[in-house]
Amino acid sequence: MALWVSYLIIAYVALRKLASGSPPMTLGLLAAFALLFALSSWLAGRSHRYISAYLVLQIMLIEAIGLVQPYEDTWAVMYIPLGYQILQAYPLEQALAWGATFCALLTGTLIYTSGWIRGLGFSLYYIAICIFFVAYDAQYARSQAAQQESQELLSELETAHARLKEYSAQAEELATIQEHNRLRRELHDSVSQMLFSISLSTEAARTLLEKDPGQLPERLDRLQALTGQALSQMRALISQWREG
Repeated sequence: MALWVSYLIIAYVALRKLASGSPPMTLGLLAAFALLFALSSWLAGRSHRYISAYLVLQIMLIEAIGLVQPYEDTWAVMYIPLGYQILQAYPLEQALAWGATFCALLTGTLIYTSGWIRGLGFSLYYIAICIFFVAYDAQYARSQAAQQESQELLSELETAHARLKEYSAQAEELATIQEHNRLRRELHDSVSQMLFSISLSTEAARTLLEKDPGQLPERLDRLQALTGQALSQMRALISQWREG
């Protein structure tokens, strides 16, 4: 948005200069300013030394545009694009120092071309406009950065949530496997114990059949009870296993 506003400002100043009958040299100065402004991102990627030289050159172009006759005050808004750039390129203290330089030069040139009273009035007016636009852009940039940070945080939270769900599924699967293993052990131990008891009872019944047949019905009843108990435990364990 700041980029488009800057080009609109340059176009606005060009139209005002044409309407006021400024010489072709003014358009040349404006074209040079626009060209340097378009190359500012490339210069910023090289070194802060290039940015400082760029700002000094742009200030000279703006002041030259302001001094070309016939005098016309709207050239002062061209400091707005430079205000955007110093906020992006420098820490706050250095940006404020550059801003103070812009204000001093703007005020001095307007007083020179319009007189003390009108010059001070124009300078206060344009300084207020510059501060408004630059402050709005800075606030907008901070809100965009906060929104981007919120989106990144949301993305990280969604990723963490997906991982937690995956870990939960793995833990649940592991718990199911452990429960199945426990039921297998219980089934094995219970069946082994019951079969051992049934085997002993069968051996005892066989012995009673030869020595004391009268006690055989009682022994067979006990054997039947053991068999029924074993079947019940097996069914219960198998049912738990299926439910798990």
